Amino acid sequence: MGAGYHGGFGATKGSGSVIAADSTLVGNGKGFQLKEAAKRVKKLDGYTDVAVHGSPDSVSVMINKNGKEREIILDHRRLAKFLKSDKGYKKGNIRLLSCRTGSETGTFAQNLANKMGVTVRAPSDTLFIFPNGKMVIGPNMRTNSGRWIDYHPQKGASK
Repeated sequence: MGAGYHGGFGATKGSGSVIAADSTLVGNGKGFQLKEAAKRVKKLDGYTDVAVHGSPDSVSVMINKNGKEREIILDHRRLAKFLKSDKGYKKGNIRLLSCRTGSETGTFAQNLANKMGVTVRAPSDTLFIFPNGKMVIGPNMRTNSGRWIDYHPQKGASK
């Protein structure tokens, strides 16, 4: 299985602060810290961590092109295409370190599971990552009321 970490998206500066993997933070400075924060998270056997900023129906990444940073919104198909062509992803299950991508009101995690043919584990709410690698899923960093949800590929589902 492809256990490991993938999150080489955009320029990132390390920090000792709590980071939320929320797409609304992209572009305000804290969004660039997700890559470093994700490296502190304890790995989960059998899963590759994918650290991107998220919402229930899409993810976003920052890219640096010609010295200019810009945000790109990805649907599940574009993220799947990227992962399948990336040498850092060795196939297997995916854990999305990405806010609300597992929200029961959204479709991102289930659609990605269908497209990739693997289990996708995703947070139900905002994901906060602390400097020591601890993660909290909830409406704020002090309320751990969310959960990880596993989405399995569905036979016959639209990809």
